[in-house]
Amino acid sequence: MRHIRLHGAALAGLALWIGTAICARPIAQVAGTEPERRVAANDLLFITIVGERDLQTEFRVSSAGTIQFPFLDEVSVGGLTPAELRARLRDLLMKDYFVDPQVIVTVKDYRSEFVRVVGQVNRPGPIPHTGEQKLDVYDIITMAGGVTPRARNSVEYTRNGVTRTLKLDDLKKETDPAKKIWVQPGDIIEVKESVL
Repeated sequence: MRHIRLHGAALAGLALWIGTAICARPIAQVAGTEPERRVAANDLLFITIVGERDLQTEFRVSSAGTIQFPFLDEVSVGGLTPAELRARLRDLLMKDYFVDPQVIVTVKDYRSEFVRVVGQVNRPGPIPHTGEQKLDVYDIITMAGGVTPRARNSVEYTRNGVTRTLKLDDLKKETDPAKKIWVQPGDIIEVKESVL
């Protein structure tokens, strides 16, 4: 039986190659499992029909979740993934206008939606939140850098003009998803200042 001796550099290269081969597959699998974002009001869409260079390509989604598309007038796009929108446009265009159109849909710019955090947090201001990820009030306070030493155990939480007063300690300890307060874009969280 013949033995092969590997020098340091060759051994390191082999280890790197084996590590890459082992790690590459799980990373690709994880990347493929992320949910596709859904189209919503104020998103900017880039839509092309292959071979049709003269058609408009950029479309801003209206507050009603629609776009004005050539040949089709108003098309409801809100709540669809880009793949679902591509299929819908293709089906609509095939009815009267095109034979087997190749439609490409890309979201050029997703809407910016925020939860506003003010008061005694280390980084007050808007925290981006689209509503597609579940975040509770305490998650948002943490994303704003946590509370300052001057914070008191009181948080005012406002949604649609209605304000509730909450205890910071309760928010921090709560683990039951049914009892957590899940935020939505447009909510306002104010961490109150302690009175000396």
